[in-house]
Amino acid sequence: MGKILMFLLPALLIISAGCDDSTYPFDQVTEEFTFTYDLPNDGIVDLIVLNSYMNNVRTLLADSTQSSGSHSSSWNLEDENGVRVPDGLYYIRIILDDDVIETKMYEVHK
Repeated sequence: MGKILMFLLPALLIISAGCDDSTYPFDQVTEEFTFTYDLPNDGIVDLIVLNSYMNNVRTLLADSTQSSGSHSSSWNLEDENGVRVPDGLYYIRIILDDDVIETKMYEVHK
């Protein structure tokens, strides 16, 4: 019972807070979109899309050498098999030299 409550608590807090679209802590997306990220130094970069269970849904970039500074990439809302992902929360994790430097959250919906 305690595990279920801990899982539901974040969702209940968002609902009970009466959030509208402008106050969500994430972007809402309905189609392919571009996002930006900043690298503090040169290194090997991986961009991974995770679902709300933190399972890998798609690898956008793997073992790419990139320089420090601002970069951009896009995601067409498809998984590794080319199938559009179900509505829900997804995370794009930016990994630099095996260290997570940022995780961006998006709500996918039709």
